[in-house]
Amino acid sequence: NGVSFINNEGLQSNVTFKVSTNPDDLDVKAIWIIAVKYHHLHELQSLFDKLPVNAELLFIQNGIRHIEIAKSLKQHTIYLGTVEFGAEKVNQNTVIHRGIGDLKIAQLRGRKNEFKKFDSLDANFFPVVLLDDYSKILLRKALLNCFVNTLTTILKVKNGELITNPYSAKLLHQLYQEVIEAFPEQKSQLSYGDVKDVCESTATNTSSMLADYLNGRIMEIETIIGGIIELAQQRGYNLPMLSTCYSILLAMQEGGGNN
Repeated sequence: NGVSFINNEGLQSNVTFKVSTNPDDLDVKAIWIIAVKYHHLHELQSLFDKLPVNAELLFIQNGIRHIEIAKSLKQHTIYLGTVEFGAEKVNQNTVIHRGIGDLKIAQLRGRKNEFKKFDSLDANFFPVVLLDDYSKILLRKALLNCFVNTLTTILKVKNGELITNPYSAKLLHQLYQEVIEAFPEQKSQLSYGDVKDVCESTATNTSSMLADYLNGRIMEIETIIGGIIELAQQRGYNLPMLSTCYSILLAMQEGGGNN
């Protein structure tokens, strides 16, 4: 019956396209967008092995730990991306686009002229930004997730409440100040004002980590938070507040989802 698509203005349309759960049915010359979560990537190894070396892959995961997996693959052209808008799955064939934000893409490896094809995707309602340094955009998104996903999940609130509630806002600011000290080069990429802007523009969104928790799914604690803590430690920084949040989330995961 196609996919029922609700755009950021609430207008609904139906989109039909070819769908298959068998990779053999799909065009190897297409750009393959790998949108599963980090802890499911290992399940796709047989697919990566089967795809030819000239197949192009675009990885869109939270955190930074998927970089090493992407580097280990045989494919010659690999892109890494981050998404700064909300996509909410309502049911098996309905999705809501919540807010307009950038799809940022950088090249891990490949020929530069191949990279430019993404320009054709750019639109007012779907802005695409092409950048040179993949590490900067992935780290920026990972830090943003550390702030928003972490606190919304522990407090069980939507994104906007992090800045409208004065106590939540104080926690958010304290967490930002602690973490950004370990990554001073990110201050110009991700100011505290930027974090507040994201909370405001996605105010009605349920963060992906909170959604996973509420639905009893595995949360991306290791790839989002564990990766940042590990990287900070490599730089000689301990992050006591974030580490406490990390332990709280692991305890919540152990207890299972709770509606």
